[in-house]
Amino acid sequence: MSFIDKMVGTITSPNNETKKIAEQPMIEEAVMIIGVYAILNAIAAYILSNKIIYIIQGFDNTSMRSLMALSSIVAALFATILIWLIGTGVIHLLSMAAGGEGKLYPQMLTVVGFSMLPLIFNGIISIGIYSVIEPRVINISPSNPMALNELYSSPSFMALALIGIIIQAWTTIILYFSIHNAHKISTNSSAIIAAIPLVISVILTAWGFRGMGIL
Repeated sequence: MSFIDKMVGTITSPNNETKKIAEQPMIEEAVMIIGVYAILNAIAAYILSNKIIYIIQGFDNTSMRSLMALSSIVAALFATILIWLIGTGVIHLLSMAAGGEGKLYPQMLTVVGFSMLPLIFNGIISIGIYSVIEPRVINISPSNPMALNELYSSPSFMALALIGIIIQAWTTIILYFSIHNAHKISTNSSAIIAAIPLVISVILTAWGFRGMGIL
């Protein structure tokens, strides 16, 4: 079965496909998925850094702007990879504690990598939204320390946050089958472990909305 067939199968028939992937894991395919997602995140970060200009009172904003743009791109690349590696490690340990029998490498790293396929759509959507938003200047000063709220409370960013939750829920469904098929643990245990990243995402999003006075 080709790599493309596996990706399509993961989206359309996650139970059957993750079972096959768990039986014959190919880590290089998971690396390709994570790599594409990381690159999309970096592109989105680059576009956003050119659309949003931050003016911080008391700093050399010219050099600061370049530093922030570069750091956001690098962070997008490495954060994606670290989330995959660390997240898989945590999921594997929890699954083992629940009586699982899967292996971290290459089995769990591969199935978790495939479960992150929907996040590629999130990366594409982010690029699309960032490309069409109007350029803005954010003035951050002691008199207006919460200037960023003006940006992140905009309809575009709120829509992106909600879309992110929906796509994370989609990822959770695939992750559930991945854990269940790789570790052979109960459906309840698989569901609880798979739901942890989604719960964290919802909490962080709600916390952000509350900080902006939306909730």
